Amino acid sequence: RWSFFKLKLRELYIKIFVSSNSAKEKYIKKQFKENIGYEIDFSKEPKTFNEKIQFRKLYDNNPLYSICADKYRVREYVKEKIGEEYLIPLYLVTEKLTEEQWDKLPNQFVAKANHNSGPVQIVKDKIIANKKEIINELNNQLKLDYGVLSLEKYYSDIPRKIIVEKFLKDSERVMLQDIKVHCFNDGKKRRYFFDLCSREGVNGKVKSVIYDESWNNLKVTNVTLDENEYSKPKNFEELLEVVKKLSEDFDCVRVDLYNINEKIYFGELTFCDDSGFGKFTEQEWDYKFGSYWEQKKLK
Repeated sequence: RWSFFKLKLRELYIKIFVSSNSAKEKYIKKQFKENIGYEIDFSKEPKTFNEKIQFRKLYDNNPLYSICADKYRVREYVKEKIGEEYLIPLYLVTEKLTEEQWDKLPNQFVAKANHNSGPVQIVKDKIIANKKEIINELNNQLKLDYGVLSLEKYYSDIPRKIIVEKFLKDSERVMLQDIKVHCFNDGKKRRYFFDLCSREGVNGKVKSVIYDESWNNLKVTNVTLDENEYSKPKNFEELLEVVKKLSEDFDCVRVDLYNINEKIYFGELTFCDDSGFGKFTEQEWDYKFGSYWEQKKLK
């Protein structure tokens, strides 16, 4: 993993040498070929899911992105859309985490910066946790401009904070299972794909598998394929209704939820899945997802 100082150097390099759109296109082209395996041509209309994400990163200026990518401000958006009962209880919001604030927190919690895509600090036992190291890691995140590092510019507009939420427990499994719902509008209908994502251990490998709205296992993912079969959630209709309301303002968005003992909690809204570098187990799905997304002309 990149250290904080390496990330700061990378941020500085991008600010100096990758400031123009032409330089950003060149920078992305190299990464895209290395990660996805085929070329992206910014002079042509994008076709695949990953290509369209790259175009969104550079040329889509929807002001809602910075509001809804902000893990703090999005709470108000969610409250208005589906109600406060779907929000994870919030313990603390601060512009700098201190030891005094830490000492007042409960024994278990989840802490993260509001302006990036991780890492997240999951504290299961505050007594044995390395307080100074965790506080330092979280505060260092606030010094990084994730919008520059990822070229997802809307992150740069987010006022940086640390937020601390309730640690959620699931009685049926050791680790929480995220339900990441890919939502698309192809101009005629909206489509929803349910990506069941779990991790073995805190630092373990992420596995997932995608189901369609009829709960057919598509046996595809853009991480490591989970070979398990999962039953349709008992509260699926509520899940679907929540997803429809949270995605209605966007032609493409990923709605991340937790479903714990049939209680739904909002996770986050993601506009550039894997920053546009997610390689599917079956490449045809890069094209299929792209075809489900009617993206307005951005160039």
